[in-house]
Amino acid sequence: MSFLQLFDENSSTFTYLISDDVTHEAVLIDSVIDQVERDLSLLQEHELKLKYALETHVHADHVTAGLALKQATGAQTAVAQDCHAQGYDFYLKDGDVILFGREELLVLATPGHTPGSVSFLWRDRVFTGDALLIGGCGRTDFQNGNAEALYRSITEKLFSLDDQTLVYPAHDYKGRRVSSIGEEKRLNPRLAGKTLEEFVSIMNNLNLPMPKHIQEAVPANLGGGVGLEALSSSAEIPSLAAPHPSHHVSVQELAELGEKAKILDVRTPAEFAAYHLPGSFNIPFEECDPVRVAAVVPKNAALYCLCQTGTRSQLIASRLQAAGFSNIVHVDGGINAWEAAGLPLQRGTKTTMSMERQIRLTAGGLVLLGLVLGTWLHPLAYLISAVAGAGLFYGGITDNCNLTRLLVKMPWNAPPGKNPH
Repeated sequence: MSFLQLFDENSSTFTYLISDDVTHEAVLIDSVIDQVERDLSLLQEHELKLKYALETHVHADHVTAGLALKQATGAQTAVAQDCHAQGYDFYLKDGDVILFGREELLVLATPGHTPGSVSFLWRDRVFTGDALLIGGCGRTDFQNGNAEALYRSITEKLFSLDDQTLVYPAHDYKGRRVSSIGEEKRLNPRLAGKTLEEFVSIMNNLNLPMPKHIQEAVPANLGGGVGLEALSSSAEIPSLAAPHPSHHVSVQELAELGEKAKILDVRTPAEFAAYHLPGSFNIPFEECDPVRVAAVVPKNAALYCLCQTGTRSQLIASRLQAAGFSNIVHVDGGINAWEAAGLPLQRGTKTTMSMERQIRLTAGGLVLLGLVLGTWLHPLAYLISAVAGAGLFYGGITDNCNLTRLLVKMPWNAPPGKNPH
């Protein structure tokens, strides 16, 4: 992965660029229209494909570059649904997972500064927008802010994260760049040791001037931002849009399409037989080559790919797109997200453990077996653990998991009525 923290001096805004080193897919958090040339140049320099331009909230101190980035790169834009904004591609809510390459961001609803403020948790760091700042927090005296809601967002949600979690805010005005949850718990003068009543009193008596660009920024950001046409004619804007950008949908968006959606499930036949989306068809991951798919679906037809979690289906979607399928759509979160959303599944009589769980149990069992036999029988048995670990490492590096190939041939993973031998 790659991570860059960028800064706009005029609005004291931090923008964050995160990318996956394998697929080169990237996201930008809290972009600034005045810095769109900088951001596009970085994408071009690092050969990155921008997948999402994300907002932590509707900003009052700068206009987002989301729309301009979308026009230049084909990326999709997103803001929280509680912002009640228009003109964005996705509207986020608490618990949503944003996938790019092999990385993921978890959406945390942290209202208070504005009703639609969210934070993004990624690995060991959290991007807090204007909810939690370094040694402070966002104001609550405009845009329907609520001091009590902000206190609860910070103390009950953000402060529940590990103390070592790094805090990257949307702004800082004193030259600071990063803090941690532990530091803010101990040292933040508005929050450390403060009761709800004390915090509300502090927030109600800040008496801060209004942001100088609020009259232009809020209406523009509520409408999705401004496009490239709003930039000066002298601006040099490279076009990074791909001819056939990969498309992604949430499970809710897929459900709205109903029966007209052609859905490819790449799980094992046994997983598919246990439960699947109504109307979907199954070609297992190991057998899912473009020729076989083309025999079922024309290359120009919309095809929605999913698996249990989204890992296998992302690889298949990329493979099919490279083979000339022009309308491949990946379903983010897979079957797990569909079930978590309470959407209907067609269930069979045979129940089979998911392939991801089978891999974890098998590999974990081999490691444990090697440790036990190596300790009590002979040290050479430790090689069992070493081989299991090396196999998982190789699979992670190459996306070529021999353990998966072995497990899919097991009798319990055979489709109903088929003799695996």
